[in-house]
Amino acid sequence: MSTNAREEWELEQEKRKMLQDHMTTEYKKNKFIEEIKSGLGEQILKEPNKLQEKRGFWFKFKKLLGWN
Repeated sequence: MSTNAREEWELEQEKRKMLQDHMTTEYKKNKFIEEIKSGLGEQILKEPNKLQEKRGFWFKFKKLLGWN
């Protein structure tokens, strides 16, 4: 491989890493937003320093029925 081809390959690899990091960040951001919208935000406001557990199906079902 020539020096120029090697540099292009390395540049392409770095672009792919940056794109992967960007996609991962977007996924985590969207996941966080969905958790906040699904009611986790209310629990964080009530107890901000407590480690929050993910709410399951039954909690959401009870909330839907008003049994919580």
